[in-house]
Amino acid sequence: MANNVKTINYIKRGFKNPKKRTGINWWRFIFTAIEEHSGVEKSFFIEFEAVNPALSPSNPLLGFKPRVKISEDDLQYVLAGTASAHNLETEAIVRPSYCSVRVGMVGKESKQLCHYHSQHDCIVKSNPFQLRVGKCFFDEGHISGEVELTESEVKEHPEYLCAAGYSKWNIEYQLKTSFIEGYKGNKSLWFPCGCLAKFSGSMIFDGITYIIDEKHSYGYTDRYIGKNFPARWFHISSSNLTSNISGKLLFDSSFSVQGEFNNRVSFLGTFEGNEICLTADSGKNKYSCVWDCIQSPEGSEDEDKLHWSVSVHNKTYVIDVDIYCDVKDLYNRLLELPEGERKVMNLIEGFSGTGEIKLYKKNKKTLEQIEFAKIAKAVCEFGQSEDGEI
Repeated sequence: MANNVKTINYIKRGFKNPKKRTGINWWRFIFTAIEEHSGVEKSFFIEFEAVNPALSPSNPLLGFKPRVKISEDDLQYVLAGTASAHNLETEAIVRPSYCSVRVGMVGKESKQLCHYHSQHDCIVKSNPFQLRVGKCFFDEGHISGEVELTESEVKEHPEYLCAAGYSKWNIEYQLKTSFIEGYKGNKSLWFPCGCLAKFSGSMIFDGITYIIDEKHSYGYTDRYIGKNFPARWFHISSSNLTSNISGKLLFDSSFSVQGEFNNRVSFLGTFEGNEICLTADSGKNKYSCVWDCIQSPEGSEDEDKLHWSVSVHNKTYVIDVDIYCDVKDLYNRLLELPEGERKVMNLIEGFSGTGEIKLYKKNKKTLEQIEFAKIAKAVCEFGQSEDGEI
């Protein structure tokens, strides 16, 4: 089934005139797959990211790649042992400029594989929308690709910020619940185009074949376009909800929380027909929210877990979310920031969060509980910008 035309048109944003663009263009897919022989479930992500494509459209530039900054004249000073040699800058620091495809597993065996390309190597078609980067392909309902890195490549290129390995995938996806709202500011745009997405297909990751079943894929996809990432990154989402009231799986329910934007987070969700959109680009009086990500207290039942919490309320609804994720299931990775100077987004993420969500509707001076549900397989992320080592 074809995905919504309006949603696809929003997904296209950021791909027009890429040679004139600086900043970030990020499109990611998250899903669960089942190991073919053992039946064990694993969580994966596949993502495309363009960073400052206009700066170096013909050659990818990675900010962490060592670059010697010594001219022939400088070299003569060094060989002569003059005092001027002590004042030389031996390394040039550049702003990154590349298009990358990353595929990764998140859990006890977390790792990611990365391929880097120039904007010149990215082929974009508008109608129907298609994106081809090397051996990787993205379109309106299908993603496929292949990424391979050897141990020697990774050792020679630590700037790749990834591990050695091999992955190949061929996946269809359907956007069951889409939002084109999320956050729209002067310098950034975010929306969960697949707050509830269904994935089907297969993938190979480090020699093991995984089957992606639509009913158990618990898929999610979103888009982020901006001059930079937020200084603090906060995200939780899930489409695996079970009602504590009825005991039934909530097949048509999902939600996504994203920030920080304007010192707030956006909340978007559907709960069996109730759609809620509280976006951080709306007026301050539209809703209030508090959120946090903390280590559970030592000695508590959840001491080896991180705790994500969100409380949002407006004139109509009160929403409380609490999610926990085992520290051993978290993956820590670095994303280069487009401003350069080796600044990074230091991101912690887990795809196996569990917890609960409570949804109330205000009725005069009382609260009517609409839903109280268990959450499983939640995507949990927290990150912050950090200065890189120069």
